[in-house]
Amino acid sequence: MKALVSLIGGQHVPNLLLIQEVRPDRLVLLVTEGMQRGKDQLLQALLAGGLDYRLRCETVPIDDENSAREVAEKLDAAYTARADSEEWVVNLTGGRKPMSIGAYIFSTTHDLPALYIAETKQGEAIDLHGGSSLPLRHAINTEEFLAGYGFSVRNAHVLARNADQARALLELAAHLTANHESGSLKGFLGRLQKLKEKKIREAKKDYERNGITLSPRDEISLKDVQIRDRICSQYGLRLQGPFLTGNLDKYAVEFLTGKWLEVFIRGVLFPFEGTAVGDLNIGVVVGGTGPGQDNELDVSYIKDQSFCIVECKTGGQHHDPQGKDTLYKIEAVKAGLKAIRVEAYLATTSSNIIDKKTGTIKESLKNRASLYNCAIIPGDELREMAELWIRKDTEALTRKVRSTFRLP
Repeated sequence: MKALVSLIGGQHVPNLLLIQEVRPDRLVLLVTEGMQRGKDQLLQALLAGGLDYRLRCETVPIDDENSAREVAEKLDAAYTARADSEEWVVNLTGGRKPMSIGAYIFSTTHDLPALYIAETKQGEAIDLHGGSSLPLRHAINTEEFLAGYGFSVRNAHVLARNADQARALLELAAHLTANHESGSLKGFLGRLQKLKEKKIREAKKDYERNGITLSPRDEISLKDVQIRDRICSQYGLRLQGPFLTGNLDKYAVEFLTGKWLEVFIRGVLFPFEGTAVGDLNIGVVVGGTGPGQDNELDVSYIKDQSFCIVECKTGGQHHDPQGKDTLYKIEAVKAGLKAIRVEAYLATTSSNIIDKKTGTIKESLKNRASLYNCAIIPGDELREMAELWIRKDTEALTRKVRSTFRLP
């Protein structure tokens, strides 16, 4: 029988990784009064990863989180009762520093492995008593990451469908991204956006069920013949004079009015899934513990046990001329998660982030994004990636995507 001592703190990932690797028969959880919720969230995260320890854990209550002596003494008492029948391992990563010190003193007294996971090296646990390091091979998924902070994935049942739709639309998404500066395309997409907004105002339920039926009186046209033919072929639209006619379901309208960029971003990251990134998703809805706390993430994935989100923005973004609102949203999502390992990106074709004098990203936005640990990917970089994808220049595209998304 093996028991693993874990210190409950604000971050659950180190505990989760070690539990997944050791697979102990029983958990011994050191929990302060203020961390009871953290204990429940760790158990929920383990459950999301296929391990149920709800009936296989012992809680060691700690009254004074700043008392190393109390921690050592209470662990001594718990260990003495089981020493003859169990092999114990101590995880020092978690809780307050005095708690870690107390657990280390306890491990030294009884000559037990004392494992520690460095923030910058999540792939192994080192034994502070000089024993062999333990490789941490478990790849955390989105549900495990979020559950440890009290959140959930609200729409897990549709994520596979979202991925299938994205794969089918990647080529069209790449061409839209490559041509996002085309005046003809901007006019087409802008007109379709207004028609969508009008339909939602007048008959939202009908839009949800049936989408939009285009007729000549809607005056939806697109002069770029190549892009127009691709859209018509994809959605079965026809030309009546210069105007496009036919039905676009809700997903088609959403795709053409902006989700094409999400599809493209997912598409260029997909070749890295299973190596540099994991659990790549489009349209994950993150649910909180109360009403109004849900957030839809455009693109998300796991990298080096960190949760990464990509917010995608297209169009003129006239409601946000300074380009600040999206950064505020990204920071709000990160702050809501209360997680230290969250990386964010803003991919945008909008010119509102560009300084007209220098042609580069506005300095004020660069500074704000840096504070939020958010990288901005402007339209010219997106166009370059799309052109490389269209030319099938895999080697150059791989280098570009690795650099842009800081992939190993």
